[in-house]
Amino acid sequence: PWFVAGLAGEGLLLVASGAVALGRHGLAEAVDHTDYVVIGGVALAMGLRASTALRMHVPGMPTLLSQTALAQLVNDLLNRPLTADGRAPRHRLLARSRWAATVLGIFVGGVLGTWLLVPLGPGRALIVIGAAVLTFAAACHVALLRREDMGARA
Repeated sequence: PWFVAGLAGEGLLLVASGAVALGRHGLAEAVDHTDYVVIGGVALAMGLRASTALRMHVPGMPTLLSQTALAQLVNDLLNRPLTADGRAPRHRLLARSRWAATVLGIFVGGVLGTWLLVPLGPGRALIVIGAAVLTFAAACHVALLRREDMGARA
């Protein structure tokens, strides 16, 4: 339940920050760098996401620094020999997959955010991103309810 609550809180903070940006700056291409309400709302959303990700306790999954994930991936690829059959042990393959997914996810998120920001402006972009997070939170909540329901039937 805390995962869904964290996602929902993040989404609400992003939507609220977008609404404030729209209210204060309209459809401007940028938000004033001294608009501490918008900056603070987005910062709180980012902190909530980091806290939620850390509570998941996924081993070897750096959530706060893309440089850490990239450095761990490159270091492991360069310094860890493969086994006799030419493959890495299963646990290292999983760790490499998580590191690569982290780097790829951050890159894709940055590209998508930029694609939203340029045509929409910061206010509308924050609202769209917040709505996407809220939609994902709702989907996770429904999946959790279904899982609980199936467990109760068994």
